[in-house]
Amino acid sequence: MRLPKHITIALTTAAIVCGGILTAPAAGASVSSGVIGGADWGNAGVRNDWGDEGPIDHNSNNNTRAVALWQAVLKAEGFYTGAVDCDFGSGTIAATKAYQRWYGLDDDGSAGPITMGNADNSLVDLGNNRDIRYVGWENSGQVTFRRIDGVYHVYLNGAWRSASYTSSAGC
Repeated sequence: MRLPKHITIALTTAAIVCGGILTAPAAGASVSSGVIGGADWGNAGVRNDWGDEGPIDHNSNNNTRAVALWQAVLKAEGFYTGAVDCDFGSGTIAATKAYQRWYGLDDDGSAGPITMGNADNSLVDLGNNRDIRYVGWENSGQVTFRRIDGVYHVYLNGAWRSASYTSSAGC
């Protein structure tokens, strides 16, 4: 029997927490740092990169390269079919709500710390201390990001650009 992903994640999280395995602190980044960031290498580290990020939504940081990173995640999951355009418009809102419902989260349409923290469970370190892949549910889609000096970068219009909370340049 195949369980929905949000139930599988909840059971896995409960097992980890109850087993005392959950020891890595959240990465030390946030909106105040100006970019989406992360700290450690190895799957345990990259899977704990985004729990202090956001909010990214139609009211906050809504026309930035941080939105582009989130849109790329939503595309990999199959919830977003629009252009990665750095604009948290109606398509991104709807896709964010669909993502949140799928994962059993509050479907408020905002990619805040809980939603972003859920997404970082699907990050995989590619082993070169640079590239990190987001893998959608049951390998539905993938997107590769770069993390350079702790800062996530998204590939936009032929160049790697930092996932900035303040800039949409290059979108």
